[in-house]
Amino acid sequence: MLADNILFLREAYPAVYQAVKSWEESDPVSKVFVEEAKDGNLTLKYSGNGKAIYVHSKYNPQREAQTIVDKLSADQVIDEVSHVVFYGIGLGYHIEAFISQYPQTSYSIIEPSADIFASYLDHKILKKSIGRNLMLLQCGNQADTLYTKSVQLKEKKLLICELPAYPQIFKVEYSVFLSEFKRIVKEQRSSLYTDLTYKKRWIINSVNNFKVVLQTPNILLENHDFCKEKSALLVAAGPSLDLEIENLKKIKQEGLAYIFSVGSAINTLIHHGVEPDAICTYDPSEKNQVVFDRINKLGVDTIPMIFGSSVGYEVIEQYLGPKYHMLTNQDTVAAYFLQSENGEPLDMVSDAPSIAVVTLELLFKLGFSQIILVGQNLAYTEEKSYSSGIEHIIGEIQEMVLHSSEIFTESVDGGQVKTTESFLIMKRQLEHTISKYQVKVVNTTIDGAKIEGSIFTPLNQLIAELLTKADIFEHPLNQVKQTKKYDKAYALSQLVRLKTAYQEYQGLVSGIKNCLLVLQSLTRRNQEKEAHHTHLKMDQQIKVMEDNDFFKMVALPINRVEYGILFNEIQKTKTEKNHVKKIRSVIKPTETFIDLLYADMNLNDEIMQVFDNVIREFA
Repeated sequence: MLADNILFLREAYPAVYQAVKSWEESDPVSKVFVEEAKDGNLTLKYSGNGKAIYVHSKYNPQREAQTIVDKLSADQVIDEVSHVVFYGIGLGYHIEAFISQYPQTSYSIIEPSADIFASYLDHKILKKSIGRNLMLLQCGNQADTLYTKSVQLKEKKLLICELPAYPQIFKVEYSVFLSEFKRIVKEQRSSLYTDLTYKKRWIINSVNNFKVVLQTPNILLENHDFCKEKSALLVAAGPSLDLEIENLKKIKQEGLAYIFSVGSAINTLIHHGVEPDAICTYDPSEKNQVVFDRINKLGVDTIPMIFGSSVGYEVIEQYLGPKYHMLTNQDTVAAYFLQSENGEPLDMVSDAPSIAVVTLELLFKLGFSQIILVGQNLAYTEEKSYSSGIEHIIGEIQEMVLHSSEIFTESVDGGQVKTTESFLIMKRQLEHTISKYQVKVVNTTIDGAKIEGSIFTPLNQLIAELLTKADIFEHPLNQVKQTKKYDKAYALSQLVRLKTAYQEYQGLVSGIKNCLLVLQSLTRRNQEKEAHHTHLKMDQQIKVMEDNDFFKMVALPINRVEYGILFNEIQKTKTEKNHVKKIRSVIKPTETFIDLLYADMNLNDEIMQVFDNVIREFA
């Protein structure tokens, strides 16, 4: 390894240095040979499994590198919002060609072979070749580090560029990595869509629901002994729900288990005369209220509703029946103002792409000994993905089926079922939640996707073998009263603190805006010293703002996507030595973000007024 590379890697990429160093110290037999190509440049030959493959062209590696970049740009639009993941560094010709052609585009390098990486570090000076837009450098085939990095890159368009020889040399490794990479891209898009769609809804819901949260029992805080050593059915609206109606009627009539309805399943259950023990809802969207149109019009007011504290506020305003709340980790309002009167920790449920996932976690936390999944297909049955009695989404579902690609996953019986990326994300979330708790989960869903961690047993068989006698309390949530109160003095003291923070926040936003105006003037005149001083001042104000209570509770959740963009731009400038260039590159994203904060000022005033009214009434 060249001395320059040792010094650079030790300081900047110690994990890469350690990976290559450990490989070298293991006294391996190298499979990589360095040769001189016909054009005089170096090339690599990899020998393994009885055959030799050139990593680069043995004639003209640089021309081949340009061809790779040209193909990438022909297949994809590459611009400043792209992030290219290079699978394979080789001797870096293709990466150098890319940097030359796209100097403003960020990228990552994944090298699965320490052997090849060692050859690179023996012959090339890494620091001179990588430019300033490298976001991730990795020696190894793991995709989880790229997943972590994608959280910071969520506004970016992720692209992959592999050295053409790598799918041949590292067939298994490449296949595993590509599969993980595709999953990361899909989940990243889903996460970004959620953030963009709900960024203001989350906080607006939390604010509007706050009064009801204070007035209703916290289902996780109150006594829930009725759940101990009992079975709970989590009933979703998959197409197989239609097959289980008679079984559900038997369970309800004979008191064999509790029934918790999630999402649109309530419409199917009511349609068939089955009244669940509770309805669970948490969707923050405005459309969520449509799910409950039917039961509201029917005047149903006996079924308890357990709502996530950041649920669409229209649902809470319109529902006639008794209400109980669960705090969600997206609810920054509850986290700031609420503390139990006796100091007992406040348990929360995690945000998830589906109410089924949220409710599953809730049921685990309530202490049920067995959870039974019903109608959790996560797949299509004869081009249906929802059960009967649900008119409000039929058009959307037909459209989704029509345009969905052919994706299949393993079914509960070992076969294959057609599914979608959205369903697969929900499936992984369910599996992840199940893995965190030592509780028996039975999946009764006929023709459903297999859910790891659960046992498939048809519901009629479960009734015959396990759910054989009455084992529940009638109307169990009627026993749950609001006996454990939130601390009024604490909420009031937090309100006083927030008012002070809000005044400081307004001053900070104005101060940062003024710094931006000064910086624009100074950079136009290339006054580096003055610009550097003003930039340091602005940077300090931003740091103070990031620690401000109002910013953390209200402004940041509303503008989390734009804040991520600003964070990325600042990260990219850390290696820039020229102060004027560095400042110019952050002015625009900072200005965009601060302008958004300014645009929310009227909304912020309204939010503060709601807090003042609700908490003073509560206290």
